[in-house]
Amino acid sequence: MTFRQLQAFLLVVRTGTLAAAAEHMGLTQSGVSRLVTELSRNVGFELFARVGRGVRPTTQGMAFFKIAEGVYDSAESLQRAAAEIREGIEDRVRLACLPTVGAAVLPAVLEAFHKSYPNAFVDIYDQHAIETVQALSENKLDFAVTHKMGQLEGVQSEPFVTAEYVFAVHRDHALANHKVIRNTDLSGHSHLGFESETMLLPNDDENRLIGEASGTISKRIWCQSSVMRYALLANKRNVNIAEPFSLPLFKPHGVVSRRYEPRVTFELAFAMPTENVNVSMYLDLKRAFRKATASFAALHDLPIFVSSFEYP
Repeated sequence: MTFRQLQAFLLVVRTGTLAAAAEHMGLTQSGVSRLVTELSRNVGFELFARVGRGVRPTTQGMAFFKIAEGVYDSAESLQRAAAEIREGIEDRVRLACLPTVGAAVLPAVLEAFHKSYPNAFVDIYDQHAIETVQALSENKLDFAVTHKMGQLEGVQSEPFVTAEYVFAVHRDHALANHKVIRNTDLSGHSHLGFESETMLLPNDDENRLIGEASGTISKRIWCQSSVMRYALLANKRNVNIAEPFSLPLFKPHGVVSRRYEPRVTFELAFAMPTENVNVSMYLDLKRAFRKATASFAALHDLPIFVSSFEYP
Protein backbone atom coordinates (compact mmCIF):
# COMPACT_ATOMS: atom_id res chain seq x y z
CA MET A 1 0.00 0.00 0.00
CA THR A 2 1.46 3.34 -1.05
CA PHE A 3 0.72 7.00 -0.33
CA ARG A 4 -0.07 7.52 -4.02
CA GLN A 5 -2.61 4.69 -4.01
CA LEU A 6 -4.39 6.18 -1.00
CA GLN A 7 -4.42 9.59 -2.66
CA ALA A 8 -6.03 8.20 -5.80
CA PHE A 9 -8.64 6.27 -3.84
CA LEU A 10 -9.61 9.26 -1.66
CA LEU A 11 -9.85 11.59 -4.63
CA VAL A 12 -12.12 9.25 -6.57
CA VAL A 13 -14.46 9.04 -3.57
CA ARG A 14 -14.39 12.80 -2.93
CA THR A 15 -14.76 13.93 -6.55
CA GLY A 16 -17.03 11.11 -7.68
CA THR A 17 -15.19 10.37 -10.93
CA LEU A 18 -11.93 8.93 -12.19
CA ALA A 19 -11.61 11.87 -14.58
CA ALA A 20 -11.70 14.50 -11.82
CA ALA A 21 -9.26 12.53 -9.69
CA ALA A 22 -6.92 12.14 -12.67
CA GLU A 23 -6.99 15.88 -13.39
CA HIS A 24 -6.19 16.66 -9.75
CA MET A 25 -3.24 14.24 -9.70
CA GLY A 26 -1.94 15.10 -13.14
CA LEU A 27 -2.45 11.53 -14.39
CA THR A 28 -4.52 9.78 -17.01
CA GLN A 29 -7.75 8.04 -16.03
CA SER A 30 -6.11 4.69 -16.67
CA GLY A 31 -3.27 5.71 -14.34
CA VAL A 32 -5.71 6.47 -11.52
CA SER A 33 -7.64 3.26 -12.25
CA ARG A 34 -4.42 1.27 -12.00
CA LEU A 35 -3.56 2.80 -8.60
CA VAL A 36 -7.04 2.04 -7.25
CA THR A 37 -6.88 -1.53 -8.58
CA GLU A 38 -3.51 -2.07 -6.90
CA LEU A 39 -4.88 -0.75 -3.60
CA SER A 40 -7.94 -3.00 -3.89
CA ARG A 41 -5.63 -5.97 -4.41
CA ASN A 42 -3.61 -4.98 -1.33
CA VAL A 43 -6.62 -4.62 1.00
CA GLY A 44 -8.32 -7.77 -0.28
CA PHE A 45 -11.75 -6.40 -1.25
CA GLU A 46 -13.37 -4.30 -3.96
CA LEU A 47 -13.31 -0.58 -3.26
CA PHE A 48 -15.63 0.52 -6.08
CA ALA A 49 -18.53 -0.86 -8.08
CA ARG A 50 -19.27 0.27 -11.63
CA VAL A 51 -22.51 2.21 -12.12
CA GLY A 52 -23.14 3.01 -15.77
CA ARG A 53 -20.02 4.79 -16.95
CA GLY A 54 -18.99 5.82 -13.48
CA VAL A 55 -18.06 4.20 -10.18
CA ARG A 56 -19.33 4.36 -6.62
CA PRO A 57 -17.73 3.09 -3.40
CA THR A 58 -18.79 -0.32 -2.16
CA THR A 59 -19.92 -0.71 1.46
CA GLN A 60 -16.46 -2.01 2.32
CA GLY A 61 -14.92 0.79 0.30
CA MET A 62 -16.78 3.46 2.30
CA ALA A 63 -15.78 1.82 5.59
CA PHE A 64 -12.16 1.87 4.40
CA PHE A 65 -12.52 5.50 3.24
CA LYS A 66 -13.45 6.71 6.73
CA ILE A 67 -10.26 5.19 8.15
CA ALA A 68 -8.04 6.10 5.21
CA GLU A 69 -8.91 9.82 5.43
CA GLY A 70 -7.32 10.12 8.86
CA VAL A 71 -4.30 8.05 7.89
CA TYR A 72 -3.74 10.11 4.73
CA ASP A 73 -4.08 13.42 6.59
CA SER A 74 -1.54 12.20 9.16
CA ALA A 75 0.82 11.13 6.40
CA GLU A 76 0.50 14.56 4.76
CA SER A 77 1.29 16.19 8.09
CA LEU A 78 4.37 14.01 8.43
CA GLN A 79 5.51 14.99 4.96
CA ARG A 80 5.09 18.69 5.77
CA ALA A 81 6.92 18.24 9.06
CA ALA A 82 9.81 16.49 7.30
CA ALA A 83 10.00 19.30 4.73
CA GLU A 84 10.06 21.90 7.48
CA ILE A 85 12.87 20.08 9.29
CA ARG A 86 14.87 19.96 6.05
CA GLU A 87 14.31 23.69 5.60
CA GLY A 88 15.34 24.47 9.18
CA ILE A 89 11.85 25.37 10.41
CA GLU A 90 11.74 24.16 14.02
CA ASP A 91 8.75 26.03 15.44
CA ARG A 92 5.22 26.05 14.05
CA VAL A 93 2.08 27.02 15.94
CA ARG A 94 -1.40 25.99 14.82
CA LEU A 95 -3.44 28.78 16.38
CA ALA A 96 -7.24 29.08 16.49
CA CYS A 97 -8.81 32.37 17.51
CA LEU A 98 -12.35 33.70 17.63
CA PRO A 99 -12.72 36.11 14.68
CA THR A 100 -13.78 39.04 16.86
CA VAL A 101 -10.79 38.66 19.20
CA GLY A 102 -8.39 38.04 16.33
CA ALA A 103 -9.39 41.19 14.47
CA ALA A 104 -8.91 43.23 17.64
CA VAL A 105 -5.59 42.02 19.05
CA LEU A 106 -3.92 39.37 16.89
CA PRO A 107 -1.66 41.77 14.93
CA ALA A 108 -0.14 43.08 18.18
CA VAL A 109 0.13 39.56 19.60
CA LEU A 110 2.02 38.24 16.59
CA GLU A 111 4.34 41.24 16.50
CA ALA A 112 5.37 40.58 20.12
CA PHE A 113 5.55 36.81 19.60
CA HIS A 114 7.84 37.07 16.58
CA LYS A 115 10.27 39.28 18.46
CA SER A 116 11.01 36.26 20.64
CA TYR A 117 10.50 33.63 17.93
CA PRO A 118 11.48 35.30 14.64
CA ASN A 119 11.64 32.01 12.71
CA ALA A 120 8.39 30.55 13.99
CA PHE A 121 5.59 29.83 11.53
CA VAL A 122 2.01 30.46 12.63
CA ASP A 123 -1.02 28.84 10.99
CA ILE A 124 -4.11 30.87 11.94
CA TYR A 125 -7.63 29.43 11.97
CA ASP A 126 -10.54 31.83 12.65
CA GLN A 127 -12.91 29.41 14.31
CA HIS A 128 -15.93 29.47 16.57
CA ALA A 129 -16.11 27.37 19.71
CA ILE A 130 -17.63 24.18 18.29
CA GLU A 131 -15.02 23.95 15.53
CA THR A 132 -12.21 24.66 18.00
CA VAL A 133 -13.30 21.99 20.47
CA GLN A 134 -13.44 19.44 17.65
CA ALA A 135 -9.97 20.40 16.37
CA LEU A 136 -8.45 20.31 19.85
CA SER A 137 -9.91 16.87 20.52
CA GLU A 138 -8.38 15.62 17.26
CA ASN A 139 -4.97 17.18 18.08
CA LYS A 140 -5.17 19.50 15.05
CA LEU A 141 -4.41 22.63 17.09
CA ASP A 142 -1.58 23.69 19.39
CA PHE A 143 -3.24 26.73 20.96
CA ALA A 144 -6.69 28.32 20.96
CA VAL A 145 -8.49 31.42 22.15
CA THR A 146 -12.10 30.44 22.57
CA HIS A 147 -15.09 30.41 24.92
CA LYS A 148 -14.65 29.14 28.42
CA MET A 149 -15.14 25.40 28.10
CA GLY A 150 -15.72 22.39 30.28
CA GLN A 151 -13.37 19.49 30.80
CA LEU A 152 -12.05 17.89 27.62
CA GLU A 153 -9.76 14.87 27.82
CA GLY A 154 -6.20 15.77 26.88
CA VAL A 155 -6.97 19.51 26.76
CA GLN A 156 -6.33 22.13 29.43
CA SER A 157 -8.03 25.52 29.53
CA GLU A 158 -7.04 28.66 31.41
CA PRO A 159 -9.11 31.80 32.15
CA PHE A 160 -8.26 34.68 29.83
CA VAL A 161 -10.95 37.39 29.67
CA THR A 162 -14.22 38.41 31.26
CA ALA A 163 -16.13 41.00 29.23
CA GLU A 164 -19.51 42.71 29.33
CA TYR A 165 -21.99 42.97 26.51
CA VAL A 166 -22.65 46.54 25.37
CA PHE A 167 -25.58 48.20 23.68
CA ALA A 168 -24.48 49.20 20.15
CA VAL A 169 -26.35 51.62 17.90
CA HIS A 170 -25.73 54.29 15.27
CA ARG A 171 -25.03 57.70 16.80
CA ASP A 172 -28.07 59.18 14.98
CA HIS A 173 -30.49 56.66 16.51
CA ALA A 174 -32.83 58.00 19.23
CA LEU A 175 -31.48 55.56 21.83
CA ALA A 176 -27.95 56.94 21.37
CA ASN A 177 -29.05 59.89 23.54
CA HIS A 178 -29.28 57.59 26.59
CA LYS A 179 -26.23 57.07 28.82
CA VAL A 180 -27.53 53.72 30.03
CA ILE A 181 -29.84 51.38 28.12
CA ARG A 182 -32.14 49.06 30.04
CA ASN A 183 -33.93 46.10 28.54
CA THR A 184 -37.25 47.93 28.78
CA ASP A 185 -35.85 50.67 26.48
CA LEU A 186 -35.69 48.14 23.64
CA SER A 187 -39.47 47.88 23.27
CA GLY A 188 -40.64 48.85 19.81
CA HIS A 189 -37.15 48.94 18.28
CA SER A 190 -35.68 46.69 15.58
CA HIS A 191 -33.12 44.44 17.24
CA LEU A 192 -30.67 42.31 15.24
CA GLY A 193 -31.30 38.71 16.19
CA PHE A 194 -28.45 36.31 16.76
CA GLU A 195 -27.89 32.59 16.53
CA SER A 196 -26.97 31.26 19.97
CA GLU A 197 -24.44 28.75 18.58
CA THR A 198 -22.07 31.56 17.60
CA MET A 199 -22.68 33.87 20.56
CA LEU A 200 -19.72 34.63 22.77
CA LEU A 201 -21.85 33.56 25.72
CA PRO A 202 -21.88 29.73 25.85
CA ASN A 203 -25.28 28.06 26.34
CA ASP A 204 -26.79 31.52 25.89
CA ASP A 205 -30.35 32.32 26.87
CA GLU A 206 -31.44 35.45 24.99
CA ASN A 207 -33.85 36.32 27.77
CA ARG A 208 -30.89 37.05 30.03
CA LEU A 209 -30.12 39.98 27.76
CA ILE A 210 -33.50 41.41 26.82
CA GLY A 211 -35.76 40.06 29.57
CA GLU A 212 -39.35 41.21 29.62
CA ALA A 213 -38.89 43.30 26.48
CA SER A 214 -38.51 40.18 24.32
CA GLY A 215 -42.14 40.14 23.23
CA THR A 216 -42.14 43.74 22.01
CA ILE A 217 -38.92 43.77 19.98
CA SER A 218 -38.92 43.45 16.21
CA LYS A 219 -36.32 40.97 14.93
CA ARG A 220 -36.66 40.79 11.19
CA ILE A 221 -32.94 40.32 10.57
CA TRP A 222 -31.02 37.39 12.00
CA CYS A 223 -27.27 37.11 11.71
CA GLN A 224 -24.70 34.65 13.06
CA SER A 225 -21.69 36.97 12.74
CA SER A 226 -21.01 39.59 15.37
CA VAL A 227 -19.00 41.67 12.89
CA MET A 228 -21.88 41.55 10.41
CA ARG A 229 -24.32 42.73 13.08
CA TYR A 230 -22.09 45.72 13.78
CA ALA A 231 -21.95 46.50 10.06
CA LEU A 232 -25.74 46.41 9.81
CA LEU A 233 -26.06 49.08 12.50
CA ALA A 234 -24.90 51.67 9.96
CA ASN A 235 -28.44 51.81 8.51
CA LYS A 236 -29.44 53.81 11.62
CA ARG A 237 -32.58 51.73 12.23
CA ASN A 238 -31.34 48.61 14.01
CA VAL A 239 -30.00 48.20 17.53
CA ASN A 240 -27.92 45.38 18.99
CA ILE A 241 -26.58 43.97 22.24
CA ALA A 242 -23.07 43.07 21.22
CA GLU A 243 -19.63 41.89 22.29
CA PRO A 244 -17.27 44.89 22.69
CA PHE A 245 -14.19 43.66 20.77
CA SER A 246 -15.51 44.72 17.35
CA LEU A 247 -16.76 48.16 18.38
CA PRO A 248 -13.59 50.17 17.51
CA LEU A 249 -13.71 48.85 13.93
CA PHE A 250 -17.10 50.47 13.38
CA LYS A 251 -16.79 53.75 15.27
CA PRO A 252 -15.65 55.48 12.04
CA HIS A 253 -18.98 54.36 10.55
CA GLY A 254 -21.01 56.10 13.25
CA VAL A 255 -21.53 53.14 15.60
CA VAL A 256 -21.41 53.97 19.31
CA SER A 257 -21.96 51.97 22.49
CA ARG A 258 -23.81 52.54 25.73
CA ARG A 259 -23.74 50.65 29.00
CA TYR A 260 -26.41 47.99 29.04
CA GLU A 261 -28.44 46.80 32.02
CA PRO A 262 -28.86 44.20 33.28
CA ARG A 263 -25.13 43.63 32.93
CA VAL A 264 -24.31 40.29 31.34
CA THR A 265 -20.77 38.97 30.99
CA PHE A 266 -19.07 36.26 28.95
CA GLU A 267 -15.76 34.51 29.51
CA LEU A 268 -12.98 33.55 27.13
CA ALA A 269 -10.17 31.11 27.75
CA PHE A 270 -6.93 29.76 26.38
CA ALA A 271 -7.08 26.07 25.47
CA MET A 272 -4.31 23.73 24.38
CA PRO A 273 -3.23 20.08 24.51
CA THR A 274 -2.04 19.24 28.03
CA GLU A 275 1.53 18.63 26.88
CA ASN A 276 1.81 22.27 25.70
CA VAL A 277 0.79 23.90 28.98
CA ASN A 278 4.29 24.68 30.30
CA VAL A 279 6.14 24.93 26.99
CA SER A 280 7.98 28.29 26.90
CA MET A 281 6.69 29.25 23.46
CA TYR A 282 3.05 28.87 24.50
CA LEU A 283 3.63 30.65 27.82
CA ASP A 284 5.04 33.58 25.86
CA LEU A 285 2.06 33.47 23.49
CA LYS A 286 -0.34 33.70 26.44
CA ARG A 287 1.60 36.63 27.88
CA ALA A 288 1.41 38.38 24.51
CA PHE A 289 -2.37 37.86 24.32
CA ARG A 290 -2.89 39.17 27.86
CA LYS A 291 -0.77 42.27 27.30
CA ALA A 292 -2.24 43.12 23.88
CA THR A 293 -5.82 42.65 25.09
CA ALA A 294 -5.33 44.77 28.22
CA SER A 295 -3.81 47.55 26.08
CA PHE A 296 -6.64 47.31 23.55
CA ALA A 297 -9.32 47.54 26.25
CA ALA A 298 -7.62 50.54 27.92
CA LEU A 299 -7.07 52.37 24.63
CA HIS A 300 -10.72 52.10 23.60
CA ASP A 301 -12.25 52.23 27.11
CA LEU A 302 -14.02 48.88 26.69
CA PRO A 303 -15.50 46.63 29.41
CA ILE A 304 -12.94 43.87 28.75
CA PHE A 305 -11.10 42.58 31.81
CA VAL A 306 -8.02 40.37 31.48
CA SER A 307 -7.71 37.66 34.11
CA SER A 308 -4.53 37.72 36.18
CA PHE A 309 -2.40 34.59 36.00
CA GLU A 310 1.09 33.70 37.25
CA TYR A 311 3.38 31.78 34.93
CA PRO A 312 6.52 29.84 35.91
